[in-house]
Amino acid sequence: MNAEKLRSFLKNRLPPEINRLILHAAERAASQNLYLYLAGGMVRDFLLDKTPKDADLVLTANAILFGQKLFEKTPYKVTLHHRFNNLSADINGFKLDITSARSEIYPVPGKLPEVLEGDIRADLFRRDFKINAMAISLSPQDFGHLADPYNGLTDLKQGKLSVLHPKSFQDDPSRIWRALRYSERLGFSISGDTLPLLLRDAHLIPLIGSDRLWYEIECVFKEAKPENILLKAEETGVLRNSLPFAKADKWLADKFTEAREIYGENVSPEIYLCLLTARMDSPQADSLITRLHLGKHLSACLKDCQYLAEHREELDMAALSPSRLYSLLAKCTKEALQAFYVSADNPLVRKNLLLFHERLSAVKPYLKGADLIALGFAPGPNIKTILAELLNLKLDGKVSSRIDEIDYVKRRLADDQT
Repeated sequence: MNAEKLRSFLKNRLPPEINRLILHAAERAASQNLYLYLAGGMVRDFLLDKTPKDADLVLTANAILFGQKLFEKTPYKVTLHHRFNNLSADINGFKLDITSARSEIYPVPGKLPEVLEGDIRADLFRRDFKINAMAISLSPQDFGHLADPYNGLTDLKQGKLSVLHPKSFQDDPSRIWRALRYSERLGFSISGDTLPLLLRDAHLIPLIGSDRLWYEIECVFKEAKPENILLKAEETGVLRNSLPFAKADKWLADKFTEAREIYGENVSPEIYLCLLTARMDSPQADSLITRLHLGKHLSACLKDCQYLAEHREELDMAALSPSRLYSLLAKCTKEALQAFYVSADNPLVRKNLLLFHERLSAVKPYLKGADLIALGFAPGPNIKTILAELLNLKLDGKVSSRIDEIDYVKRRLADDQT
């Protein structure tokens, strides 16, 4: 491996601050007679000449002590992981991990491993795939040297994904989703030895738990074309073992594509998840919320999509008043409305959704609560009721100015006093 080629890669493919930090870490390690390596996905990206999104440094010593010294005078957020003796730094959105070389033992499938000290060879063996089980030395005596004890470079050249041992998916079933993800992202095939293991162990995916499963699904949604990964998940049984009521087919693929055409390439995970659940009924959607242990906002998005589906017939009415349309849609999350627009094939439903988005959602009464009090209304719940009435009148075109609203309020006040 050419040392100058590695220096050029670090300089040209990484943000300047990341490049400086990595080279500074290499200098500090050398001054302490420690071995430091680039490892994992960044090495893969270097060999493929791709721009990495994160970096993984492996140290043959205590990574937490080393990393704390490295970052002690920087403004970056650093998170310590004592169980695995590593730390993560968020550097303006770029993730830099520093890890102690270790080996791992999985006493129970799907659970977090027991961690033992190890050398770089042991550390690489704990990785998910051979193409991610390579390291590049950052030590001055062999800077740029490639450590490839498991022939990851061969897999890389052949464009295939292979696990390092037959129990890999049993140890960590989340690797199954990563296999589908990397296969799509890199355009690699899953090797003939690895695919049968994936099919054999797909039923173990629920063992990884709700939070880790959602993390893997969310990572899928952040890929360029998540529908292709979901189609592979459908074909291999991974999807039904992960989300029993979800279905990936041509309809879903077309809707994902349409979402990107409408909202741009970076479609939010919330929109994709809403589309994935668009054909579920409410109990099935609720089951998915529980299964993935979704947070408040994601749960609200899915529940709003179910609510919109229940009101689809009314949203398909040409004579729907603006005030009624507003009342139907105003409390829904933005992502649910966007997803429902994509999933709704009816032109009139889409027209009503566009009307709300482009005009009605921004409508507010001219008067505020303080104005109503100044005109004679007593403070209290009645203020909110009057403001809602004013909004509906404005939406339906029955008042068009502040004076109109004042006249209405005065009449309303007189009626209340009689």
